[in-house]
Amino acid sequence: MTLTRRLILMVAACITLAIITISIVFGWLGRHALIEQAEAQAQAVARIVAESARLTEISLEEMQSVLVDDLSTLAFAIASMPAQASPDFGNLLAEVAARGNISSLWLVDKDLAVLASSVGDYGAVVSGESLPDGLPRAALDALTSGRRFRLPLGGAIDGVRYVGVRVDGGRALIAGQPDAVLDPVRAANSLPVLLAALINRDGMRAIQVFDDAQVSMASVGDDMPETAGRLAARAIEGTAADFDFGQARLLVAAPIRDTAGITIGATVLSMSTQRLEDMLLDYLYYGMLAAGLVLAVGVGVAGLFAGRIARPVSAMTAAANQVDSRVFRPESLNPLARRADELGTLARVFQHMAIEVQAREEHLEAQVRARTTELEQKNRLLEESKRRVEAELDAARSLQAAILPQGLPAHPSYAGNATMIPARELGGDFYDFFAIDDRHLGIVIADVSGKGVPAAFFMAISRTVLQSSARENRSAGTCLAAANTMLCGQNPMDLFVTTFYGILDTETGTLTYANGGHNPPMVIRRLDGSVQDLPRTGGVALGVAPGLDYAEKSVMLKEGDTLFLYTDGISEAMDGDGREFTEARLRSALTDAHRLTVELVLADVTNAVGNFVGAAEQSDDITCLVIRYNGPRSNQS
Repeated sequence: MTLTRRLILMVAACITLAIITISIVFGWLGRHALIEQAEAQAQAVARIVAESARLTEISLEEMQSVLVDDLSTLAFAIASMPAQASPDFGNLLAEVAARGNISSLWLVDKDLAVLASSVGDYGAVVSGESLPDGLPRAALDALTSGRRFRLPLGGAIDGVRYVGVRVDGGRALIAGQPDAVLDPVRAANSLPVLLAALINRDGMRAIQVFDDAQVSMASVGDDMPETAGRLAARAIEGTAADFDFGQARLLVAAPIRDTAGITIGATVLSMSTQRLEDMLLDYLYYGMLAAGLVLAVGVGVAGLFAGRIARPVSAMTAAANQVDSRVFRPESLNPLARRADELGTLARVFQHMAIEVQAREEHLEAQVRARTTELEQKNRLLEESKRRVEAELDAARSLQAAILPQGLPAHPSYAGNATMIPARELGGDFYDFFAIDDRHLGIVIADVSGKGVPAAFFMAISRTVLQSSARENRSAGTCLAAANTMLCGQNPMDLFVTTFYGILDTETGTLTYANGGHNPPMVIRRLDGSVQDLPRTGGVALGVAPGLDYAEKSVMLKEGDTLFLYTDGISEAMDGDGREFTEARLRSALTDAHRLTVELVLADVTNAVGNFVGAAEQSDDITCLVIRYNGPRSNQS
């Protein structure tokens, strides 16, 4: 992707992300604002309800006070009239009651006997009437005795309130007015009427008012869910506004407080969320419109600036490719190098660097040509030296192979074969067998420490020393001790050689041997095919320290028994995964050795090692020697 496209995409992505973020923030702020507005409306309704209840109560009290005053004035006017306990006076009371919308009028004496009365639309009654039960006797006595001029006579009795006025002559006039005359006032100031006036304003679909015991006092609208009670309870208990979202509605509860600030109930508003949804849709619509517009402008501006930025970069890229192709002309960047900004500085630095690089390349090419010519001459010399070394190594390998015996001395009492496969051009392993006399056969297998030419030379020395010592010493242990002392005196490189030396008595089958730190040979018995290690003698490798003694032991070989001698190049041969062949696998390869010829035994072992190692590099010399005892010569004849 080009730099221009990357810049345009980066600007577009940043603008889009900014617009999306702003839209989300505005949506959240709008939602929060609507919730705050709903809470404010609920609190306003709660205050209106509280104030309405207070004003209704005050109005009723004032109306009742006015009613008492009116009744008192009327009673006083009537009492001031000269009156007699006569039907004409009763008719007057009846007319006054009818015209004044008064429930009843009584004129009583000091004994509270009714002198005249009128009850509603009924005619005057002079006798036979009695005052309503429940009027306070003390108040009536205070009026008839002249101690009080006017007294309200307690609360409503059967829906009627009574007022008494003193009349001269120890009498009292009692007037009654029904509480029902205040019903229009109560109805005009009732909660349902007030709430109905607020419904369907600002999205309010239902209002419900609860008292402090969470009992519904009034409700308008049909969109109030059952959860309104729980929300009101939370507002009453928490004394703060609370809200909850439902299906397409927003419930808001606000506590109602009296003038002392005590919570006396709660108002719950059910409001439509349509405003919120419309607002969010508007945000989305206008946000997408603004995003498209800003994105188009931003992409255009980004494309313009990206082109201005990318053209110099493209010129620098082309110049770098020309430098790589060695066709760069420094003057091609002169227009760009004349710029006063960072790109001009970069072009000037690049011109200077390119000139130096071209000069250095020319100098390096000249040096490379000279060095190449010199290396070609040295390579020719090295190849000639390599051919000489390989020829000399081939000659040394041939000589080393010639040093090792190619076969056992012909003898009817034994048969054998051996092989040595060096890991390098020259090996450090060797084997030997030689006739000590007509009856005894010397058997040697050894492994020199190290590899290559030093090990090969030390191997030749060790073989010569062992043969010389074997002819002078008929004991295997004494032979190794003498050879060790001689090798320690001829060992400038501090090499050592592990050695097994055995002497086979062809007449008896007795093998007397000593071991100088070498792998113990194995005996394969003819009778059962068992594979056994020769008992160890505990000797140290030759060449380590002079003057050492070597113990020797003997083992009896029976007719058909096979002796297998080997170096650690067999047991420690490794495959590609670093696993060793081990002595256990060697024993498995020798399972059928008692039934095979010595040549096949040798082939089976080397094949088993080769199959295990596979394509892995040979890590050490592989040497093994197989000898089978055929019995004494007397049995052969």
